[in-house]
Amino acid sequence: MIRDYLRSQATNLERAERLGERAARLEKAGIPSESARNRAERAREEVMAGLATLRGRFVEAAGNRDGARAFDRVIDMVCPTFKPLY
Repeated sequence: MIRDYLRSQATNLERAERLGERAARLEKAGIPSESARNRAERAREEVMAGLATLRGRFVEAAGNRDGARAFDRVIDMVCPTFKPLY
């Protein structure tokens, strides 16, 4: 379920990572860009919202909190950049 979702959202995940890296590079170079930071934050929020929805469905299917822990472990292993902060 998680891998299928990540495959279907690969473009959005890559975009969020790329925009985040770009904003960080600009900050590090001393050229902070509010628009780059805003784009990166919006892209990350979109990814995190999708993962939160998927997590809810995963927990519901598992029928208990163990599903939440399992989901979080898999996300941490597969794409740690988007590890939920629950």
